[in-house]
Amino acid sequence: MHPILAQRDRLTIYMAAWLPVAAMLAGMLVLSAGSSWAEAVVLVLPLSIVYAFLCLAAWYPCRALPLRGTSAAKALMTHLVTAAVSASLWSAVAMGLARLLDRGGLFPGVEERIRGQLGLLIAAGVLLYLLAVAAHYLVVAFEASSEADRRALGAEIEAREAELRALRAQVDPHFLFNSLNSISSLITTDGRGARAMCVQLGDFLRASLGLGMRVTVTLAEELETLELYLKLEQTRFGSRLEINLEIDDTSRACSVPPLILQPLVENALKHGISTLLEGGVVHIAAHRRPGRLSLIVENSFDPEAPGRSGSGMGLSNLRQRLHSLYGPEAHLRVGAEARTFRVEVGLPIGDEEKQE
Repeated sequence: MHPILAQRDRLTIYMAAWLPVAAMLAGMLVLSAGSSWAEAVVLVLPLSIVYAFLCLAAWYPCRALPLRGTSAAKALMTHLVTAAVSASLWSAVAMGLARLLDRGGLFPGVEERIRGQLGLLIAAGVLLYLLAVAAHYLVVAFEASSEADRRALGAEIEAREAELRALRAQVDPHFLFNSLNSISSLITTDGRGARAMCVQLGDFLRASLGLGMRVTVTLAEELETLELYLKLEQTRFGSRLEINLEIDDTSRACSVPPLILQPLVENALKHGISTLLEGGVVHIAAHRRPGRLSLIVENSFDPEAPGRSGSGMGLSNLRQRLHSLYGPEAHLRVGAEARTFRVEVGLPIGDEEKQE
């Protein structure tokens, strides 16, 4: 469907744009044919409406003959022929209307006056049609550009979704690998603890699977899943692990990517608490600020302990996920001071969350 006819607002603007054209045509009849202004207006208004719709037909040859991929001679010849046909039809309508007004006695002699201006009317019709062709080519170019932008945006979204799916495919086995290692280390020393950890692992995987299928979850849901993970690690570390939570009540309803806190806590346990013979503290905080949500995980660590082997997949994947979801609006900052290691994630808050 023609883009102007598709929306009433566009059609209204288009018809309003023809008012100056109608005024010029009326002035032309007054000056060249000796018509009165009343006669010119009565003639020109319906003729302008008719030709406005005739010029809309230029949309179809413009789409069929794009400037790129069509020879200039072919396009020019086609548009000149359609312009001549349209102008001739318009002139025929003008003569019919003039005859009707003349024989009806409204404007005696108007038929002869219009007949004497047929050449001028046809020339004006050709010019107006060619202007419509130029305008329609601009519309076609704009639509092509918009469609290209939509395709590019769709491709970017698909690429980001594919990247996130790939990252999640890496994260899920990563959880399982580390948890099974923990269970394996307990089997020979604490069989009951290993069995309890298997049950807790099942609960955690069930919960994480449900969250992992979603794009975002509330922080409250994320904390519930994190609690299941912490039960796993509490079985492993026992009294060596102390957990402190500092969660703003207003932050619990904020949307976050699923499983965003777990890799931070896992990093704290693997590279911090496990290196300390006496264990240590993991501090988890969530603070809401205007337009932002801050998630912080701090842990005790031994700065002199040798580096632990591992791929560092948790923080690396999380950084990539944040970039894919939020771009530069999100950040992941890492720092250490004295015997405390700190990771902070900053996320933007949506408009609905700002209004809560």
